[in-house]
Amino acid sequence: MHVSGPAQTILGEVRTSLLPESAALSRGSAAELVTLAHGKPVRSRERPVSWAQSPVIAEGIDCRLAVSSRKAPRVVGAVAARATVVGGRVLQSTAQCSVVGAPINRRQSWEYYMGRVGVAEVVTRLTPDLDSDIALNFLAPTNPEVETFDPGAIAARVTTRVRRNPMLDQRPPLQTESTRLRWSARVVAGSDPSVTMTLCDNELRTAAVVVGDTDLLSGVADFCEDLARHDWLLTVLTEVIDEAEMSQFSHTPVEQVISPMLEHLVRLWMPSKGTPRRLRGLWTALQYDPGFDQQWKAQVDHLRDRLSVATLTALKRSHQSW
Repeated sequence: MHVSGPAQTILGEVRTSLLPESAALSRGSAAELVTLAHGKPVRSRERPVSWAQSPVIAEGIDCRLAVSSRKAPRVVGAVAARATVVGGRVLQSTAQCSVVGAPINRRQSWEYYMGRVGVAEVVTRLTPDLDSDIALNFLAPTNPEVETFDPGAIAARVTTRVRRNPMLDQRPPLQTESTRLRWSARVVAGSDPSVTMTLCDNELRTAAVVVGDTDLLSGVADFCEDLARHDWLLTVLTEVIDEAEMSQFSHTPVEQVISPMLEHLVRLWMPSKGTPRRLRGLWTALQYDPGFDQQWKAQVDHLRDRLSVATLTALKRSHQSW
């Protein structure tokens, strides 16, 4: 028999993308869009930027966890998933679950697990260092031939469900790629909250979060959504700058490339505002390295300078043609 105590590890993934809609949704429309479970309330607010979040929906899992040993532990439970719309423009889908020891060493009924949404129980033998092993290997590169717990697949299904809603006109103001932030959080008693973020490729990022007590675990998902959203904004900004540099070869007016970014997304830059107060210190390290605010300001200034130069050049040409 296992002893099931407070969660010491949480695993999750956030998918971030631009809503396929030509106009920013109002808070009411965003709330309607993310009504994924009828009869359950949608949370929303207007300030500092409009925000609407779906009720939690559950998806059952019975799978293995990636660990360093050959025998991967089996987990059974119900993943908690949700969708969030920020600023009427940005869609985020999150799937997560706590990993705990099972009270008995056998699988129970689905009714039991669906009564504990957001919890996955390890039904095989526990080891003393299992929490750190799970958190580390969850973020490591995966072997495509071995199927292990993948909350990203659940988050992707939520994203697809929202994006296909007939409320959306499928005409976004600019073309952008989505990003994935795969994250783990674990308790190391007495430690100050810390985060290690890694950019793996154009789409995938990882974040390893450590907190000092179990009370802080519940806010990590909000922090990771905040982090994923601002990383996505910075990624889109970089893509727009690259596209502006190449506009002369595509014969696209540079202002046509730059303006949508400035008009629709720049206003959403508010790092730490979506993070619970007790975890906002995690942003301190990120502002130093990689320096989120510094990168953002420098690149936005560059974009505005490019737009000013393009505007002056167009005016000069129009005068010369008189």
